[in-house]
Amino acid sequence: MYNLSWGLIRYALFTYRRGSASGAAEALNVTHATVIRGLKKLEDESNTKLFNKSPSGYTPTDNGKLLISAGEKMEAEIYQWKINLENENKHPSGLLQITTTGAIMNSLICPHLSAFYLLYPDIKLEFSTSYEFSHMTNHAFDIAIRSTSTPPEHLIGRKVKNVQWGIYHNGSNHAKNDEWIGFNNLSAPSSKWMSTLFPDAKIKCSASSILSQLEAVKAGVGKAILPCFVVDNHPEIEKIQSLSDNYTTDIWLLYHRESRGCPKIKAFIDWLKTDVF
Repeated sequence: MYNLSWGLIRYALFTYRRGSASGAAEALNVTHATVIRGLKKLEDESNTKLFNKSPSGYTPTDNGKLLISAGEKMEAEIYQWKINLENENKHPSGLLQITTTGAIMNSLICPHLSAFYLLYPDIKLEFSTSYEFSHMTNHAFDIAIRSTSTPPEHLIGRKVKNVQWGIYHNGSNHAKNDEWIGFNNLSAPSSKWMSTLFPDAKIKCSASSILSQLEAVKAGVGKAILPCFVVDNHPEIEKIQSLSDNYTTDIWLLYHRESRGCPKIKAFIDWLKTDVF
């Protein structure tokens, strides 16, 4: 008889989602060795190989895919059970897990957080910043605050902000006018816009986050396409050009349908609508 505990199955789920045992360890706040031991125990208990390991990461076998599918169903059921328990407590309290981006977190949310805790001292907020929706899809978080034009259909919510973009530089630096700071993710809107508007741009350096681009602009490395709300509190940075309304993005506030009535989620959403957006 198999002895597959939920804790072990989570190692497989997060190894699949992050593509590696080290990524799973980081997400679950355990050591790399713990994840490796957990995966080995899963394979020993089930007497089957669950992942193929290659230089590009971990890929689930057919049996591994079946386990992951079953694990995701378990995860959804456990999440629903937790929400049902929390709905019985009308007082907003407990851990609230939120996924967003560094730019949204630093520029829009952090300046108002102290006011939130005055209203809801019994809610503990746990933020994770990334550019991926996948973790929200798999119930790893309660709320997503994301810039997107295509919010996932299984999540509910609303558009909370239309984001204007512009081209910025540090007016006091000596960078050449044709030197740019790019964005590593070529599928991101700003990367596509640069390719369209400035196909011959000289990319002096590129970064994987908007906040890193901002710091490079402040340091005088070059100019970059940035969302206006990120630059508003940095008077040393000058706007060279505003992008037209054809080049905007939207920020969405999204959550799971089954958590609609959860007191802590409702409290956070109401606060965002009132104080942030």
